[in-house]
Amino acid sequence: MQNRKTFWPYGILLSIFAIVCACIYTVYYSLDYPVHLDNFYFDKYQNVENGYNEIQIKQAKFDQDFKFNQNATIYIDGLLNKNEPQKLRRNKIVPVVDKNKNVELVFDTNATNLKAELLLSRPDTNQFNKSLNFKLEDNKFRISDLNLTMPGRWQVMMKLAANDDSVGFFKFELYAK
Repeated sequence: MQNRKTFWPYGILLSIFAIVCACIYTVYYSLDYPVHLDNFYFDKYQNVENGYNEIQIKQAKFDQDFKFNQNATIYIDGLLNKNEPQKLRRNKIVPVVDKNKNVELVFDTNATNLKAELLLSRPDTNQFNKSLNFKLEDNKFRISDLNLTMPGRWQVMMKLAANDDSVGFFKFELYAK
């Protein structure tokens, strides 16, 4: 009697293991991006999904008409931020600010007249959402009423509109320690 080895049972087990690993990775990856909590476009995700093409056209028109530097200059209690940036998962680097301090974000822009909706939020919950105020003067877009009371990741989401056909959406992330 010959002693023959077959490898197909190992292939089946390896395939099942790979599928389980892929499912675990999908859940792990999606935990950072809960779709029902995303307020990036300042609208319900169902409305965003239905009107996404129009949103992208308005964003392209805004980008064509205006320059908006998404890298903010950060001031803490009136002084330039000296904290080293934090490296998060997936090699994302975000600026670090001190919690319970007055933080001011200054963005460079060539816009002179914008309407804006600003929202301070945490990426994993809407519990701490706060509307923000801004000043637009001397080609600087200033957000000065930031006071991060809890450590962790924070997002400043911005909807900037020059008119109904030119709307820009931007997100700026911070890490409070």
